[in-house]
Amino acid sequence: MKNHILLGKLLLNAFKILVKAQNDIESDLKDFKFINELETDFKNTNFKESFKKNFFTLLIIAILLESRVSKKHIISYAKIVIYLRQIVTSTDNIIDSENKGLIFIKNLNNNIVSNSLLMLICQNFLTKECIELNEGKDTAVKKIFDKIYLIAVSESLRDKSQYSEYPIEKYILEKIHTGIGGELLKISLEAPLVIEDSIKLKEYSSGIFEIGMALQALDDFFDIEEDERSGKVNLLKSTLLYNKKDEEIVKEEYLKKVSENAYNGFKILEDNEFPIDKKEAKKVLKKLFELRGLKEYVSILD
Repeated sequence: MKNHILLGKLLLNAFKILVKAQNDIESDLKDFKFINELETDFKNTNFKESFKKNFFTLLIIAILLESRVSKKHIISYAKIVIYLRQIVTSTDNIIDSENKGLIFIKNLNNNIVSNSLLMLICQNFLTKECIELNEGKDTAVKKIFDKIYLIAVSESLRDKSQYSEYPIEKYILEKIHTGIGGELLKISLEAPLVIEDSIKLKEYSSGIFEIGMALQALDDFFDIEEDERSGKVNLLKSTLLYNKKDEEIVKEEYLKKVSENAYNGFKILEDNEFPIDKKEAKKVLKKLFELRGLKEYVSILD
């Protein structure tokens, strides 16, 4: 019960930081002459709604708060999280011909042009925040872009056409999911990891990496048919291909392993005094399963 209350308070404080960061971003966007063509969809009307839509953003901010990063930096760190989220989403939009995100350009009907411009806008603001935080140095910016390159390499390895045989599970985890899973979630902590002197933050980043790996494996379960249609390598597909057990048994074992990996990540957070235990972690995973249409597999979390 104590962890439940502490986690709730921490996430509520994170929500307040997120709203301030979102308001700052909307103010920054007003400097553009084409501000009337820009619109945001931050879904921050209330904590409950934001919790559903922005849980992992709130978790990252909560980790920053619990790590005792500089109070004068916390809003900028939250803005960096938002900018990175939009850059990643815009990249996905170009790859998958989608129109998701937090910031939109209304009258640009070309998906590639619109998302390319949004990435440039967000990269400009992200660079500005990092350099100001790092007292004029570009160390944090370079670290973030090193990670973006790593993520890009992993994404490029998803193209199934480059393989003569379907990649095995170990290859997918080490070469693909490390980038598009673990590093993708952890990248939001790269700037504070450079700027802040916090041992606890370093430990938390390890937990976030493990959670990111589990989330990508869960996405592969949900997206197996879509990935097959688009010619992308998929972890569940590989697991099914090289396993002779009944398909439903393989799927259940796969999800059990995913949940165990996620629990391991949350355990790293708990071991370093973040107020989340297995009971709270289970609630998070249950909600993720339900949001991804996997309600019938929730019992695996027990």
